[in-house]
Amino acid sequence: LSDMVYEVGGGMSGKRPIKAVQTGGPSGGCIPASMLDLPVDYERLSQAGSMMGSGGMIVLDENTCMVDLARFFLVFTAEESCGKCTPCREGTKHMLRILTRICEGHGTEQDLELLETLAPTVKAASLCGVQPDSIQSVVSTGVERPPGPLQNHSQAGRQGSPPRRWQKN
Repeated sequence: LSDMVYEVGGGMSGKRPIKAVQTGGPSGGCIPASMLDLPVDYERLSQAGSMMGSGGMIVLDENTCMVDLARFFLVFTAEESCGKCTPCREGTKHMLRILTRICEGHGTEQDLELLETLAPTVKAASLCGVQPDSIQSVVSTGVERPPGPLQNHSQAGRQGSPPRRWQKN
């Protein structure tokens, strides 16, 4: 992964420290900078909680808010749901409401607990293979790595900010 980021991609713009690398598009997950030595192959990425997916990568710097990033991908997921199964149709919308509350600084400990329960439930109970994988963007931002960005964000407000292209003017 580090070869892809530094050798192929030229490293981080402005030489800022890398926070994580998001792999696999909206269905993928985030690999923390501490795991940049990870080989880029199907098995290793899956073991790390991400996927190869479309092969795309987004390199995130220290200023990126991982919770806002998760919300960004969950907006896509909720909009792309075919609506045929209840866990996906309702679960992703409910997760989006929770993440929105957290992003707006109104998150509670109960929101975090519900998200910790809801994300794997939606992932396991959805009928297709697309939506369960897309929940990974939420899970890999911190739900499974407490005290992670979700906990910090809920307790102290935004941890970094979304890239400019994701900010509303």
